[in-house]
Amino acid sequence: MSEHQRYIDNVAAYVLGALPELEAEALKRHMMGCAECQEEAARLSHSADLLARSADPVRPPASLRRALLDQARADVPPSSLASARGRKHRFPLAVLRPRAPLAVSMAIVLLAAAAIAIGHLNGSAPERRTLAGHVDEVALPGATAELDIPRAGEPVLRVHGLPTLRAGRIYEVWLERKGDVRPAGALFGVMADGAGAAALPYGLRGSDHVLVTREGEAGAAQPTEPPIITIRT
Repeated sequence: MSEHQRYIDNVAAYVLGALPELEAEALKRHMMGCAECQEEAARLSHSADLLARSADPVRPPASLRRALLDQARADVPPSSLASARGRKHRFPLAVLRPRAPLAVSMAIVLLAAAAIAIGHLNGSAPERRTLAGHVDEVALPGATAELDIPRAGEPVLRVHGLPTLRAGRIYEVWLERKGDVRPAGALFGVMADGAGAAALPYGLRGSDHVLVTREGEAGAAQPTEPPIITIRT
C-alpha cells in the first residue's frame, strides 16, 4: 500500500475529529500538496453536514460513545500498538496505523456521523455558517463561491463554474488579516463542470477575508495577481 493511500484512508476519521493529534498534523501537511485528499475531505465534510441536518437534536444514551470507542479499539491489535509506540520517533503515526477492514471502518464513520447528527458531541446539532463569496465577473463569468464554517472542524471552500486551468496552474487559497496576506495551506483544481472544493487545514486564524488566486502548481508565497474570489469573514 502506498503512503498516499494510507493518508486518504485516514481522511474520514480526520473530518470527524477522531484522528489522534500527531496523525492529524501529518495528514494536514500531506493535504497541503494533495488535491485528491483535499477533495475527499471536502466530500466527507459535506456528507457529515447532510447527516447532521437530517436529524433533530436529541441526546442519545451515554453507552453510544463507549460502543464506538470500543469498536475502534477492537480494530487495532495490541501488538501493533506496541510496535508503533516503539517506532514513534522514526515514522509518522499515519503510516504505522493499521487499517480496519473497509466494512468496519465505514460502519464506524457512519455511526460517528450519526452521533454528531443527534447531538452526541455537543448536546445539539452542530452550528454552521455559510458565507457567499464575491467573484470577479470578468475573470470568472457565471462562477459562484461559498465558505462553509462549522462550529468544530475545518472551513471548506466550495466553488462552481470555475474554468479548468492549463497545465502547471492551480487555484490557491489565502487568508488576509489587516492587509497581511498569507497562504491558507489549500491548493485546489476543479472538475470538468467547474466544481471544486478545498478544506482549510489551519482554519481562519482570525482573518478578515478568504481570497483565491491562480498560481503555479506548487503554490506561491504571496499572490501574483489580484484575488478572483473574495469572501469576507
